[in-house]
Amino acid sequence: MTSTPCPIKTTTFFQTLQQTPGLDNRDNRGKKHSIALVLTGVVLALCCGRDGSLSSLHRHIVSKFDTLCQATRQTSGKPISRAQLPLLLAKVNGVLFAKLLFEWFGLELDADLKRWFALDGKELRGSIQPGHTRTVGRCRRGLCIGTSP
Repeated sequence: MTSTPCPIKTTTFFQTLQQTPGLDNRDNRGKKHSIALVLTGVVLALCCGRDGSLSSLHRHIVSKFDTLCQATRQTSGKPISRAQLPLLLAKVNGVLFAKLLFEWFGLELDADLKRWFALDGKELRGSIQPGHTRTVGRCRRGLCIGTSP
């Protein structure tokens, strides 16, 4: 992975997320949480060294929620619940979000790093029992080409 120098920015990452049409694929009725605020919280949690499990990301968002709201000048009442986090993240336009994220931080992935890995649902939920393992399917362009232990 290489990084290129980032040009001077006139907006924040949060503002960029807010102003990007097509990022939020949720129905407009009943939106309770700002997708820009939640995604900013997730990115910050990952930058702070959280391991990427939803529970870990959620704990970080909750513990830093007041600071996040203050920094983004938001007046949200409560942080997103652990149960709602995966539902909201499933409605994010992932391709568009990845493009924004990589452009914002000036990152470029080489061909080997662009491969995606398909994970079992229990792995994503973090509900695999200690000592048990799952296989990971190596996928490219939506086509699973094999598994590895």
